[in-house]
Amino acid sequence: MSAPEAEPPHPAPTTHGARAVRAFCEGCTCAQAVLATCAPDCPGGIGRAAAMRLASGLGAGLGGLRETCGAVLAMAAIIGLRHGPGEPMDDAAKAALYAATQAAVADFDAAFGTHSCQALLAAAGIAKTPGDRPEPRTPDYYAKRPCAAFVRFCADRAMRA
Repeated sequence: MSAPEAEPPHPAPTTHGARAVRAFCEGCTCAQAVLATCAPDCPGGIGRAAAMRLASGLGAGLGGLRETCGAVLAMAAIIGLRHGPGEPMDDAAKAALYAATQAAVADFDAAFGTHSCQALLAAAGIAKTPGDRPEPRTPDYYAKRPCAAFVRFCADRAMRA
């Protein structure tokens, strides 16, 4: 009698979210974590170092302004890398890209209630940093912030778009 075949493991839909959370917890901004994790895997994508620089001004809701969540901005950029038109006058491709981006942002809003960095952090009891300076990345910083969930969602959703 032969041994029963083991069931294959059920793979996660993507590993991008987990890798992006790890990058965030290693000191990347929310936007850097999403863009630098996903961009190298996009057709015609860019390398990690370029993605880190490109995303560096998007974190903390666009350079610390607490406007649109940096992870959401990076998600939109990844959707653009994956599906954006290569020519400026390709209106059909542009319309499809806008629809894909809007659907992804709507999914984020459905999951978290808003894509406003300030509102997302306020819901977690986090006030805006005086002087708009980045806070030191300490264990307490990560413990009180909900951002890892946003980073995971945006990396996974961008790669499904």
